[in-house]
Amino acid sequence: MKFFSALILALIFVSCKSTLPNRSIKFNVTSTSDYCGGAMPDEKLIDDLNTPKPFNGIIYIHKDPERKDKGIIQEFKNGKANISGLVNGEYLLFEYPAIDIEKLENNKIENDQPQGIMDSECKFMKNFQILEVVSIDQETKDVSININLICDPCIEPMP
Repeated sequence: MKFFSALILALIFVSCKSTLPNRSIKFNVTSTSDYCGGAMPDEKLIDDLNTPKPFNGIIYIHKDPERKDKGIIQEFKNGKANISGLVNGEYLLFEYPAIDIEKLENNKIENDQPQGIMDSECKFMKNFQILEVVSIDQETKDVSININLICDPCIEPMP
């Protein structure tokens, strides 16, 4: 009898767990943006940048903060996307694609000129620049977030 109970519980657990990655979660993403220009902008421009708008573009989604996992590349149109394959847990959203850190380090050693080192450091910094952290559990059916797009850290500030 105990064997039957254990078997039934195991089947229920496995069947419930296997359905989670196949579910589709609706994402609604808006974005605001930092001012990346030179001279002080007027209030209208600042207000426009601070007003959430539907995000259009690609977001890279990873569970591993070091981005050594496969991750998900997701395109958003008018701020919307349906994403499947997410298991319960926390996900980190990135604006830039993951880089091969080992390859970058080797390139930095080979190209030890100031510009080469600066380019490598810049790529490294972009790799770990998190837009947002999202928690997913079995109750999650949709996610609505606002991300703030910061200025590209690799571009010199405008005068």
